[in-house]
Amino acid sequence: MIHLEKIEYSENRKRPERAASYDTKYERELHKRLSSWRERRLVERLLDRVGRCDRALDVPCGAGRLSGLIAEHASRLYEVDYSRQMLKLCRANAGTYRPLVAAASAFQLPFPDRAFDLVVSIRLSHHIPEREARKDHLRELFRVSRRHVLVTFFGEESLKNRLRELYRRLGGRKRSKHTLSRGEVEGLAREHGFEVLDSRVISAVFSGHCFALLERR
Repeated sequence: MIHLEKIEYSENRKRPERAASYDTKYERELHKRLSSWRERRLVERLLDRVGRCDRALDVPCGAGRLSGLIAEHASRLYEVDYSRQMLKLCRANAGTYRPLVAAASAFQLPFPDRAFDLVVSIRLSHHIPEREARKDHLRELFRVSRRHVLVTFFGEESLKNRLRELYRRLGGRKRSKHTLSRGEVEGLAREHGFEVLDSRVISAVFSGHCFALLERR
């Protein structure tokens, strides 16, 4: 069993003031706004490959920064986050759709197998310290998806990660990133009947986050 405290940002997200900070952090700084714009365009392209579906799940939904994009591709969008403060913000920010919200762990989703046509999990994996727990996160997404999974992970082979590890070996104090290799993701996908349909990065130089769209075979 994976406990919520295994996720590095868990306690901060439960506090109202910290939840509000997460809600606006991509608007306060120029580089965050640019990153968010590029990320939204990337997610839109990947979702266009999915097309329209009936039921979609966004976990963790946070304050709903990307939820509107997902809602455009789904008749019903289920928003899940273990932080009730985040769910309140997500509900308040939902202007063009009606979110169906639930407080739950991303590792123990309260849904049956293959309950959703599309399952989305953005920017969670790199907050999970244990490698096996990062794999468990993927396994749970595969379990509840009938057709597609859109997930991000910090790529072990990415230039940003390689430079960070080189810096550490030369005496730098930054800790290692919580990564997965593309081979690990592809292997887990095959074990659960999925294949990588598309994968992209926000920036090959400035970002290590990989966005992978997987489809059940």
